[in-house]
Amino acid sequence: MYNYLVMRVLLVCIFISISLFAIGQDKPMVDSSIVREVDAIAQFQGGQRGWQNFLERNMDIADAIMEMDSTQYVEYGLRQTAILEFTVCEDGEVCEFEIVNQSKISPAFAKEALRVMKKSPKWTPAVKNKLPVRTRIRQPITAILESY
Repeated sequence: MYNYLVMRVLLVCIFISISLFAIGQDKPMVDSSIVREVDAIAQFQGGQRGWQNFLERNMDIADAIMEMDSTQYVEYGLRQTAILEFTVCEDGEVCEFEIVNQSKISPAFAKEALRVMKKSPKWTPAVKNKLPVRTRIRQPITAILESY
């Protein structure tokens, strides 16, 4: 009787293991690590021209201009470039934004650059071995902050 019970428990465990393995096979394994060396880089839908159009439609530097005083103009200058670094996931979603040169641009412009980047539609993901991969991108946003 004891052997029968042990054998039955063992068979149930094997069945559950096989079932879980089969369920796991339905979904491809997704590597969520950042891939630095890719065959094709991630890019904004529409390329550089599309990126420029997106910035022109969504960037509002009026508040950044209004918030800058004369000392900030001296410290940061009229022409400022925010260098954004962010992740483009396998599905093209963008996340994990940061400005890598935050001390070199005005806080108001940094805030606006992050706001616009968070509105970005999906990008075309990077590709490695014919599969989309998660990667980091550096993208500059330049503005001339002078009132007219």
